[in-house]
Amino acid sequence: MVISMQNENEHTYDNGFHPKEVHLKPKYKFYNQNIFFRFFAWLTVLFTRLWLIFPRFFMGVKTIGRKNKRKVKGAVMVSNHIHPLDAFFLAATVYGRKVYVTMLESNLGFGIVSRYMRMAAAVPIPTERRQLRRFSEDTEKTLKKGKNILFYPEAALMPYCDHIRNFLPGAFHYAVSSNAPIMPCCFTFHKPKGIQKLFRRKKPVVHCNFLEPYFITPRETRKETIEATAQEVHDIIENYFIEHSDYYYKDGQKIK
Repeated sequence: MVISMQNENEHTYDNGFHPKEVHLKPKYKFYNQNIFFRFFAWLTVLFTRLWLIFPRFFMGVKTIGRKNKRKVKGAVMVSNHIHPLDAFFLAATVYGRKVYVTMLESNLGFGIVSRYMRMAAAVPIPTERRQLRRFSEDTEKTLKKGKNILFYPEAALMPYCDHIRNFLPGAFHYAVSSNAPIMPCCFTFHKPKGIQKLFRRKKPVVHCNFLEPYFITPRETRKETIEATAQEVHDIIENYFIEHSDYYYKDGQKIK
């Protein structure tokens, strides 16, 4: 029911569609605060919450830990990346607070789909160094304004991956630089029950879990702080996944 993947942090997922080449404008607005953009973004998020009712039902998506979402703002949200819609599940579940979702720059190359994601608060991570410097500055400013930003430290999407993969340090760099709290999120997999058995015969039910906020403890150096933070948050999410998911593999061996 769950796919076991051994190649860590590799972009192996292929949905059959391939993006056009993307070049960001020199003054591209990563976190667009234009009043008209914000208005249409609000409408897009509202529409997204409505159509998500259907995939949430068929996937059996259940949100756990709702109270934890309200404990912090201006947080770096981090999660395992297990489904093409998981960013929508996370962002559309946080009410009353803006959630930006970081994505690959190449994801802007899917035409109208990319425009929809952009309006729903997706933010491309640039590949050009000069743009990346400005992206970093804007990200830190946005966090300090109290906006939440979602990162996937596993980097790659691996559908229904049955373990927590290695974390890259990027998200934690921004958390340390902005002294922002971290909101660990974890998708877990569960055996379908009741009516869900009709829809989930080959795949598990998905639970979206918001864990207790994590506050950074400074180490002797900035590098040590980032590395320790990344490891501790990884362990928090991994331990939760092992304890609560009905399916878990380690080193290719089925544990649950």
